[in-house]
Amino acid sequence: MSDHSPLDDAKRRLKVEQTVRAFLQVMEDEELTVEEGLVAWNMLGFTIFQAVYPEDSHELTQEKMIIFSQSLFDSRKN
Repeated sequence: MSDHSPLDDAKRRLKVEQTVRAFLQVMEDEELTVEEGLVAWNMLGFTIFQAVYPEDSHELTQEKMIIFSQSLFDSRKN
C-alpha cells in the first residue's frame, strides 16, 4: 500500500501535468516540430536516467528506460 494520501497523489499528478505543459510551451516558444519535441523529450529522459545511474553503459540506460516505460504503461492500464 502507498504511503501517500490521495491528496499527495493529486498534488503529484498536478506537478507532472504542469511540467508537461511547460515543456509544450518551450516547444512552442522554440518553434519545435512534433518530431523535434519528441527527440528532445527522449533526450531529457535519457539524461535523467544517466544522472540516476551514472555507472551504466549507454545500452543499459536505454534498456532501463524501455523497462520503465513499459512498466509505467502497464500500470496505467489497470
